[in-house]
Order: sequence, then structure tokens, then C-alpha cells
Amino acid sequence: MKELSNYFDPIKSKFVSSFEISNGFIGSEISLKNFEGSKIALIGLSETRNAFEKVEPSDLQQVRRYLYQLSAFKNLNISDLGNLKTGKTVKDTYASIEFVSKYLMDKNIIPLFFGGTQDLSVPIFKVFQKEQPECVVIDSRFDSGSKHLHSKNFFKELAINNNSIISVAGYQSYFVSQKQLSEFESTGNWYYRLGLIRNNFSLIEPVLRDADMVSFDLSVIRQADCPASTFTSPNGLYNEEACQLANLSGLSDKLMSFHISEYDSSKDANGQSAHLIAQLMWHFIYGVSQRKGDYPVKSVASYKKIFVKIEKPDSELIFYQNPQNNRFWVEIPTKKNNVSKVIACSEKDYRATCMGEIPDRIWKNFSKQLD
Repeated sequence: MKELSNYFDPIKSKFVSSFEISNGFIGSEISLKNFEGSKIALIGLSETRNAFEKVEPSDLQQVRRYLYQLSAFKNLNISDLGNLKTGKTVKDTYASIEFVSKYLMDKNIIPLFFGGTQDLSVPIFKVFQKEQPECVVIDSRFDSGSKHLHSKNFFKELAINNNSIISVAGYQSYFVSQKQLSEFESTGNWYYRLGLIRNNFSLIEPVLRDADMVSFDLSVIRQADCPASTFTSPNGLYNEEACQLANLSGLSDKLMSFHISEYDSSKDANGQSAHLIAQLMWHFIYGVSQRKGDYPVKSVASYKKIFVKIEKPDSELIFYQNPQNNRFWVEIPTKKNNVSKVIACSEKDYRATCMGEIPDRIWKNFSKQLD
């Protein structure tokens, strides 16, 4: 812990003792002094200087108060590192976030960030310096457009290289222009409208299963359920749907970071939004506790292999099925070094391909190799 101690304002034990917590609940088992052996490390963020509209740093202790009183998890150690100190400049804070993220991930500890503005997801995602990192942004809007970096214009910064894949889930059509859609799609990224997700969660599950990171903007949730987001709207995800997305994120064996942003505690008179954030965090942690050890932890070579012939072009796709949980993946042939790419998919995707109706996400991945 001492390696990171200068980066944090730690949580004091007297805060935990200030309210009653029974055995078997998170507050009675969470580690406040040592993250060694933890699977998840909680980190509060208060940086707001690059907010689209000026907002004061939020009080995150109310979130902790609710979270600590939720049920604990067997065989899953959780630590709370406290709130990350803000730097003299925003860039200093970015550097701290990137350093702490890398330090924890190198130890196979998942940093669970909450608070701050959504631009803080950028330094977290920079840690994933591999060939094709993937980030799912759960948001009601496309945060792009102006020239200056702020919490509502960070997509270009998030794409750390030309091979990064950014997926936006839960956007609402009236908040996104056709120009934004066209520009976003032309870069090879993906987007999923709120109505599509609401009617078919199996559509977004494989996308989350492939993600290295999820950035969750609370403004995607409707105002009645989350009144203290920075950009409230009468429509959006219901709280149960938001929790389901958090759970699916935690279930991903590939995902190594989760960030919940855009909380404005000044709007949270009755603590409703803080309570919801705590439950989002709980559902994410629960998902982590239920991970299956699937691909990429386990090689797809150990799964059932299914060849599916496709007519145009004259070729075939190879699907893999884990018979233990009926999860599917598909192998996409690539031109580079003859190394195939494996992406997650659903049983519905597999059956549609067998009927000659290749799902859009699979086809776009496949057609990239035909150019």
C-alpha cells in the first residue's frame, strides 16, 4: 500500500464505525489499509476541472455509506484505497490515474473508479497498450464535437491508437446527430441505441464480454431513477437495466476496469443517486465474483468447434461454444500474419449465420478483412 499511499486520501476507520454494519456486509470485510490479495480496488475520483459545465467535486462518502451496508461476497477480497488526490493541474491528475491504474492491473487487481467527470476514463484506457483495446462507453450521447478536451468531448482522446474499438451503448437518437453517427461509424466503431438494448440485452452482452474497460456515464439513466447526474433527462435506462449492464460488465473475463462518472452530489438531496451508484458497484462486483474463467482466460481450442459455410464471399466462419454455459465466440480470419481474431457473440448470432443472415457486428469485423 505504501507504494500508492501518496496518491490517496485514505478512508479512516472511524468513518466505518460511524454507522452500524453487521457481519457479512461489505463494510465489515473491506480492507482500508492493504490492497494485496484484493481482486477489486475501489477508488474515488473528485477531479472536475474539465467538466463541460462547471461542477464542484462530489461528496463520495455517501456512496460508500450505502455500499458498505450491502452484502459481501465469498472468496472475493475488496479494498478501498480512498479518494485519489487531485493534482496541481488536470494533466497531473490524469497522470496519477494512469499510474495507479497500471500499477493495480499489473497485479491483476481491477480498479473500480467512481466519481469525477467522464474524461477521466481517458487515462484509464491508456493503460491498455495492446494492438486493439476495446472500451464500451455507456452513455446517452456521443461525447465528441468541439476542439477542446472536456467531459463531453473525449472520444478522440479515448481512441489511443487507430486500432482502438469504442462502442457506445444506450445512446438516445435525439441527442446524437446523423453527422456524429456517420463519423463514428466510419472509424470502425460501434453504437447501440437505447431501444435496441432495452428489447434485447443479448445484443450488448457479447460487446461487454469483449471489453477491456467500461466507462459508465450516469446521465444514461433517466432522471426519475438518478436525479443527481450532471446531465439529467426524463428518458433513459431504468435503474434495473443499468444494474444489469454493470453485472454483465463484471462477468466479462477480459474486462479489467470500470468507471462510473458524472455524479453531482449537490443534486442528491435524499441520497437516491448515491444509493444507486452503490448498487451499480455491487452488481459489477457480483459479476466479477461469478466469472466463468472463459476466453481469454481459457483458450477457445478447448471449446466445441463449429464450421459455418457462408456464400458471399465464398468462405466459412468458425464458431466456438462453451457447452458448460452455452457462450459463443466466432473466429474472424485476418490478413495480418495469418492470425485470426476471436470475438464474442451470442447463440442467436450463431443461428442467424447458419441461416445465411450474418449479424452486423460479425459482418463488419469480417468485411474489414476483405478491403
